[in-house]
Amino acid sequence: MSVLFINACFRKDSRTLRLAKTFLKGKESVTEVNLGEMELPVLNKVNTEKYCNACATRDFSDAMFDYGRQFAEAEEIVIAAPFWNFSVPAQLHVYLELVCSQGTTFDIDAKGQYHSLCKAQRLTYITTAGGPLPEDDHAWGYIKDLAKNFWNIEELEYYKAEGLDIAGNDVEAILAEVTNLIKEG
Repeated sequence: MSVLFINACFRKDSRTLRLAKTFLKGKESVTEVNLGEMELPVLNKVNTEKYCNACATRDFSDAMFDYGRQFAEAEEIVIAAPFWNFSVPAQLHVYLELVCSQGTTFDIDAKGQYHSLCKAQRLTYITTAGGPLPEDDHAWGYIKDLAKNFWNIEELEYYKAEGLDIAGNDVEAILAEVTNLIKEG
């Protein structure tokens, strides 16, 4: 099974990456997309015009659509990203905007219904947070909505370690608890 690992962990000794590596251990055929080492095209005015024209004409030859094609071909998706400012890191958001291209990872029929063009049936999202995650977790909600509505991925997993920067919390105990949940999977 081909696994696409989207790594949005940019800090040295990332706790999120540590959990993701535990999850990925033993999986074969893992392709990593390290967002911290990439220069992604932001959908500014010029790129948005090029993007919209390409989607309208179904000409996905521009390199900005490579991310969507790679995503659509993966049989399993794993995303690791720390919880930043009540959402995902900006680089992950830019990447997901490029992945969510009509004609590469999803399409819309004449009745306005979304149809997935992705092979993946499973998506796992792994995150860590210095403080408590809000009940209405925007990051997970965003990932979950994309997975269900655009890509029709029904099997969703969510692993989170929170409160890691709260004075007095035992960081290693919190991470060990989530690590055990991952291993029990």
